[in-house]
Amino acid sequence: MKFLLLAVGLALIGAIQATENIRSKKDLVVEKLVGPWYLRQEVKAMEFSVPLLDMDIKEVNPTPERDLELVVLEKTDRCVEKKFLLKKTEEPTEFEISIPSEPASYTFSVMETDYDNYILFCLENINSRERMACAHYVRRIEDSRGMEEFKKILRTLTMPYTAIEFRTRDTCRV
Repeated sequence: MKFLLLAVGLALIGAIQATENIRSKKDLVVEKLVGPWYLRQEVKAMEFSVPLLDMDIKEVNPTPERDLELVVLEKTDRCVEKKFLLKKTEEPTEFEISIPSEPASYTFSVMETDYDNYILFCLENINSRERMACAHYVRRIEDSRGMEEFKKILRTLTMPYTAIEFRTRDTCRV
């Protein structure tokens, strides 16, 4: 019985440490994010009235205030361009976004990027700090770099989620 309790305790400690090790990047060079990004894969724990992470990013533009402007392409019956402003927070890799039709504000976190090939984002509820959605974007639609890092982030989600893999034909062309 003592051995079983010890094993369970060690397993819990390992799980907690694994979760704590997946944090957003420590620093971010926003100028290196400029340009288009294609959605490769997304996971969602809930539906949003504005499918923010369901879209290809046509352009990322830093503002003089160090905020980010996202120009995205939403696929409905046709491709529609939308703009979102992500306001800089005290954390170098986190931005606050308010979606008018949503009751809460969200933190848009850059979890990992190599700037040239992939970027991993997560959207969290500011009040609960629960990850609500995460997305894996690539510079080239056929690229799958960053997939292992994305899988590590998914292991930290504590709620049920739906995974969606996007293909070239599903997205708007940038």
